[in-house]
Amino acid sequence: MGVQNSVDIQFNPRELLQDYADKNYDRLSDRLLQILSYFDRVTYVELTDESRYFINAFVKNFLYILTQPDYILTDRDGLSFIKSNLTISNLVAISDFRTTDPYLELLNAQPQNYVKLLTLYSARNTVQIDRRMLFDTNPELASHWYSHYLELYRSGLVNRVVYQNLREHILYDDDRLTEFYHIDNLYFGATYIDGDLDRILKQKINRSIQNSQLVKSIHIENTPQPNQIAIVSGCWFPQHSVYRILSEYVATLADKYELTLIHLGDRNLPIDTTYFKAVKYLKNVDGKLDLSGIKTNEFAAIYFPDIGMIPESILLANLRIAPIQICGLGHPVSTFGSKIDYFISGSDAEVADNPQRNYSERLVLLPGIGAIHQQPNYQIQHKVNRSPELLSTFIINCPWYAQKVNDPLLRSLQEIATTANKHVLFRIFAGGGLTCKNDFLPFVRDIEQIVGAEHVCVYPYQSYDKYMDIMAEGDMCLDAYHFGGCNVIVDGLYLRKPSVVFEGDRWYSRAGAKLMRKIGLGELVATTPLEYVRLTLESIDNDEFRTKIQTKIDAIDLDKLVFESHDAKYFQKAIEFLLQNHAYLQADATREPIWIPRSSDVESIAVEI
Repeated sequence: MGVQNSVDIQFNPRELLQDYADKNYDRLSDRLLQILSYFDRVTYVELTDESRYFINAFVKNFLYILTQPDYILTDRDGLSFIKSNLTISNLVAISDFRTTDPYLELLNAQPQNYVKLLTLYSARNTVQIDRRMLFDTNPELASHWYSHYLELYRSGLVNRVVYQNLREHILYDDDRLTEFYHIDNLYFGATYIDGDLDRILKQKINRSIQNSQLVKSIHIENTPQPNQIAIVSGCWFPQHSVYRILSEYVATLADKYELTLIHLGDRNLPIDTTYFKAVKYLKNVDGKLDLSGIKTNEFAAIYFPDIGMIPESILLANLRIAPIQICGLGHPVSTFGSKIDYFISGSDAEVADNPQRNYSERLVLLPGIGAIHQQPNYQIQHKVNRSPELLSTFIINCPWYAQKVNDPLLRSLQEIATTANKHVLFRIFAGGGLTCKNDFLPFVRDIEQIVGAEHVCVYPYQSYDKYMDIMAEGDMCLDAYHFGGCNVIVDGLYLRKPSVVFEGDRWYSRAGAKLMRKIGLGELVATTPLEYVRLTLESIDNDEFRTKIQTKIDAIDLDKLVFESHDAKYFQKAIEFLLQNHAYLQADATREPIWIPRSSDVESIAVEI
């Protein structure tokens, strides 16, 4: 009898076991990979009795069959199983088996176990396997495994074992690790794993790309014209966070330069082409990036609002497309070793001393925090009705994408929940990153295990309006650490919610704090986890303190202090200065930040280099 799931997949354990008994390994592998492919595409957001039974049945049979010594994975299928590492890890975490540790122990004692080990060995394991031994056996397959192992950052940092294993994984050094897969996951995810170690992994990826035959075979013919500038992004549409903080800057260039938008990825997105003379679409064709639209160009400069969120942006950042190449705060982290010359940020939010600690690019500092916030496209509901069962609950909005939620942060939430005098409910918004490979339920389960299911509600991806509707019900907001928020803090302020914000030593953990200080709410800025917990508890339990803060928030002129765009003009001045002084700046060995002053006299900028 087959095991039927409520959606559209089923399997018959007897057929799997019969294929195994008959040594029909190719067909057996095909069946298993077909089911794993389904779980790649279909993500559960709740676990019914039926789906739990289905997952348990599949995991039980899969692990039993995979650990049989005489079931040999062929070269044809071995790589496909390794690529399923994350999906398998998630399914086992959802199931009642929880971990593959016992099965790794079984495999360790078996011959011809190599591919099977790479299939089951993930950051969720407490069993440790020597990475160097894995690379000694087969560097190519080990490199695939190395990349897929890191994909667990999206949901696994909430688990202490995963959190520690991923940080250790980044540090692993091997001369044979020269190929990386799903580079956007690695490039983007490294900073969430560890904001001090991300440089190591990014440098390796950049080297790998620059040394690849694909990049070495690309020849860009650039004849720069002073008025030609390209903007490169796959996120240039009004709903995206990148657009929300940087579009006003780019708009200032339109009256002086001819702008070309180079759109990456999905061309069906509602991109904004308002200020562009031309739009070029770059896409992967048969696994290769089609560069025909820019192979011959006249760009004097190229500006990437974001690098790392889309794989094409990482590849392009490692090419010399224009003589001047600039990165912005769309993903507010250095590329650490690409072909980008300058990183434009904000003087108010950066630690300008020793900028090489945080950037391989030369830092350009605009007045302000380096972002021009747009008013959210949301109609505030003036009356918010809570359900009766939540009337006595203190609701805390945690508008954090899943990768921002980590074990130390959850320990702070646990302390808040157990210490507060009121019943606290944390509402965590996981965002769109957990929509494949069944990341969502393990993420929820790990959070509930630490904080307590009665204190947390985790939301899968919501439309912006729905997200804001839910946020409007909350009593206050919390910023994440170590990777803080920017647009989400503005969302909370727009809804007139107080936010406790953590201030660190990178832009992504300082911009929100600087904004809070600017609007007169510095008393809500914490600089240590201990202070973060204390300020949150004060906001929950001290009615007088909360009333005082709420009165201040209600009186803030958001249009004047948060949504004003006066400083946008300094972006144009920065671009103009870089165009005029690039040769000098390249020869300058000091690498000190370039300060763009609050002045209409561009010549005075040179004094502040």
